Amino acid sequence: MTHLIALLTAVLAQTTPPQIELQLVPVGDPGNESLPIINFNPTFPTPENATEFVGSVSYEYEIGRVEITVNQWVSFLNTVDPTGSNDRGLWDPAMSPELDSMYGSVRRAPSAPAGSRYQVAEPEFNQRPIAWIDFFRAARFINSLHNGHSERTTGPSGVIVYRCWFSQNTETGVYDLRNQQTFGVGATRAVLEGFVLPSQNEWIKAAYYSHLPTANGSHYWRFPTRSDEPPTPALVNACGEVTNVASAPIVNYNNVASWCPQSCHSGDVGSCPNPFGFMGNLTRVGACQTLSPWNTLDQGGNLVEWTDTVVAPLAGAPNPLAIPIWRQLHGGIAVAGGWQLWMSATGASDPYGQVLGNTRSFAGFRVAYLPASAGGCVGDLTGDGLINGEDLGALIGEWGPCQP
Repeated sequence: MTHLIALLTAVLAQTTPPQIELQLVPVGDPGNESLPIINFNPTFPTPENATEFVGSVSYEYEIGRVEITVNQWVSFLNTVDPTGSNDRGLWDPAMSPELDSMYGSVRRAPSAPAGSRYQVAEPEFNQRPIAWIDFFRAARFINSLHNGHSERTTGPSGVIVYRCWFSQNTETGVYDLRNQQTFGVGATRAVLEGFVLPSQNEWIKAAYYSHLPTANGSHYWRFPTRSDEPPTPALVNACGEVTNVASAPIVNYNNVASWCPQSCHSGDVGSCPNPFGFMGNLTRVGACQTLSPWNTLDQGGNLVEWTDTVVAPLAGAPNPLAIPIWRQLHGGIAVAGGWQLWMSATGASDPYGQVLGNTRSFAGFRVAYLPASAGGCVGDLTGDGLINGEDLGALIGEWGPCQP
């Protein structure tokens, strides 16, 4: 029955256009060595002095070339919540342009036709990364992808293109979110194949790891720009388009990318509101054009990004809901300095992002994809973590010549 439902879903999907298209890049060199770090320290310590070892991944995988965009998030919202009820909290009032015209990128329109009650607030936000994302929102997006349907092709320069149709099931699949105070808080991957939030190690490897030795004597660059030197902050025009790509490597950080939809219309960045005292804003995904060692973009600056790696709460940090399990984040934001771009800047937050404070307006995510070879063990043909009679039955059921 499960196979029949999956086949029917795939057939039906062929009759409608895909809801989003994702570009991912392959990350190889499985079994790479980890690197010792001291958290939020730019130097690479000896193993004896390290507080953590990061970056090792034992399998090949794929990771989003860029972050999930506002346009993609709106497509997701209108599919899983066509009536705009917002009963799962996927839309935050802080996303509203009526509340914040500088950073508010998603308008909720209750009187619009069902299936279009979430709208990109201004055309300039279409290809900006979606912000105000907490772990639960990102995990529900992944569940919807997992429970939906996708078609995979290989594009230019080895970029993997997925044409995706969402499922309305956001609560189970990869992460069990049926009760955010119990299941959801500690949810870990329940699958060995398909779309996931990247782990901290998957994220770090894609951003910093080089197959060839780097100039600092390791296989890891100090910045996610194929460089040991701090990048140049992105400069933008009144519409937020990056103007200094020739000064590569470029990263949107250091609170200088000042623009807003109003300034795009007026040509004057002085017309931008300043709700949090920040001058910087988000740039279009990929606009800085600076690549990581594995050809991702924007793994430094723009947004801090969620991973699905679980950690204990930070000692002494605010935790008003007493949540026992936090998540690792990485990547830096548009309004902070160069320290956030270090490989050792392994931050953490409760899954609601409360400890991020106002910087939740700079919290987003990218997706990853695990091939069948990424998890499990030899002989686990059903992917349930066990080798038993069900695996033997699966083998016998396929006994005979391989089909071309």
